[in-house]
Amino acid sequence: MEKGEQIVRDSGLFILMSLFWALNYSFLKIALIYEPPLVVLLFRIIFAAIFSVIFSYSSLKALKGIGFIKLLIMSLLNISLFMTLWFLGEETEPASISSILIYTYPIISVLFSSLFLNEKLTILKIIGTFIGFIGLVVIFIYQIQVEFSIGLFLLLSGAFMWAFGTVYYKKYLGTINQGAVNSIQFIYAIPVILIFAAFEGGFKTLNLNFILITLYMGSLGTAVAYFIYLSLLKRYNVSHISPYLFSVPAFSIFLSIIINNEIITLNTLAGFLLISIGIFLSSR
Repeated sequence: MEKGEQIVRDSGLFILMSLFWALNYSFLKIALIYEPPLVVLLFRIIFAAIFSVIFSYSSLKALKGIGFIKLLIMSLLNISLFMTLWFLGEETEPASISSILIYTYPIISVLFSSLFLNEKLTILKIIGTFIGFIGLVVIFIYQIQVEFSIGLFLLLSGAFMWAFGTVYYKKYLGTINQGAVNSIQFIYAIPVILIFAAFEGGFKTLNLNFILITLYMGSLGTAVAYFIYLSLLKRYNVSHISPYLFSVPAFSIFLSIIINNEIITLNTLAGFLLISIGIFLSSR
């Protein structure tokens, strides 16, 4: 495949991944009607593990000789700690603050890629990343009510865990079959999240709507989206991909307008524009 064709294909995959992740936000609002956050997360990861293993079973032999510890660290950083901290933080903070703090991730991961992976940071990449983040803040500017609490710490910690997990994968597991790594990170996360969910208070009454929603979140919204993300990380620098992730909360707002009947505002349009400018500059 020629370079131009590869870039077009990867751009399409990235948009698909962003849409899958973005749609999770709308479905999460519905799922939380039925179950508490960590139970939602548990079912999301269980379905992600099942879906990922089904489609990557033949590649699991690629993990032979990698070692339990490396894969466990990857799973803890990228799934268990990141998502648990995120979901716990979102229990105490508004969705606007949660989105902003979790998506400090592109800034953190760009800095980490320079520190730990020796990736070169250009001025345009740095400026573009910060403009993209400002665009995200502009979208939620009228919804922001900051009260210092444990939730803020949990959300920022979640962003750090995700950034550490991304850099760790690129440094130590980036050459391994991504389907196999993807499957194992979900399998290792299940017992950890199960313990956290049990401490949260256990299960309410499970129903078909909840199962179908978390089935989507686990399959396309997690297993497939993460597979695409790991595949892109295998081919591109962390600092190149990370600024594009501001498109995820932007897409989530767009989908919420369609699915949850939320109203589009001038701030939303201005934020989208700034995110687009930030992505454009960082890609130069």
